[in-house]
Amino acid sequence: MMPRPLLCSVVLLTAACGGGTQPPGGGPAPARAPGATTPTAPSSRTPTLQLASGTTRYLVRQDVHIQQDFAGLPPTIDLKYALYLTAAVGSARDSTGWPTTFTVDSVTVDSGSQLPPQINLGAARGIRVNGRLAATGEFISGPCDTSAAAASLGNLLPRFRSFFPRLPENGVAPQMSWTDSTTASDPANCSGGAAITTRSENRRTATTWEDRGGVRALRLEVTATYQFNGSGEQGGAPFTLDGSGVGTGVQFLASDGRYVGGELRDSSTLTIELPVQGISIPRRQIAHTIITVLPR
Repeated sequence: MMPRPLLCSVVLLTAACGGGTQPPGGGPAPARAPGATTPTAPSSRTPTLQLASGTTRYLVRQDVHIQQDFAGLPPTIDLKYALYLTAAVGSARDSTGWPTTFTVDSVTVDSGSQLPPQINLGAARGIRVNGRLAATGEFISGPCDTSAAAASLGNLLPRFRSFFPRLPENGVAPQMSWTDSTTASDPANCSGGAAITTRSENRRTATTWEDRGGVRALRLEVTATYQFNGSGEQGGAPFTLDGSGVGTGVQFLASDGRYVGGELRDSSTLTIELPVQGISIPRRQIAHTIITVLPR
């Protein structure tokens, strides 16, 4: 699950320097670049593991550290928060996948974290994102939530389209490796006022079975590189952004097809340009995400 760049924090803070001012990770389906064929695969007789229907509660803990180089702005921002959500994957599968709904139960922020003033954590409760979960693990959402409640959360919510692990079309088995590439575009009304396009290249490996909290689960490892750019307008002031990053992670898929969490680390650099004010803000962001399954 690749985190969003926490744009709202920096752009809001530029108001103190004469500057102008992201909602749930839904949005339209991304344009998918064709992925490479599986370079290594088990015997055709080896049974493969696929995603399955069911309802699972998750705890998503994220620790974000930001450094920025601009006089008048805090040189560092640290944000630690926990997101409680429920993913309900329906049983009525068709050629596009399963009907799926993400429901946000609550968001809590650790003391000492620096939140932009417009973020209303109480508004998170009950926010839903509906769509379909493809056999490949891609969540394709319906129209994004543009309500005031969703907008008030900034970009704390994850990109749901990449919440589940990505799999080959016909499933995965131990000792299988493959690559894929994607291009995803988020319109401005789904990304906190910025239209953002992200391109990623991913290398994935299914290694072996492990015990994951008493559950037999297949370990999936991923390494990704990505680039993103976008533009928008806040407070009447146009801005652009451009950046790149790398990410590594491990995810676990239970033998019954449930996603049972994982751990991901991500590092990115970006530059936010406010041309009217003549402001350029270089920024570095490091994110650490841990996803665990909560008791039923």
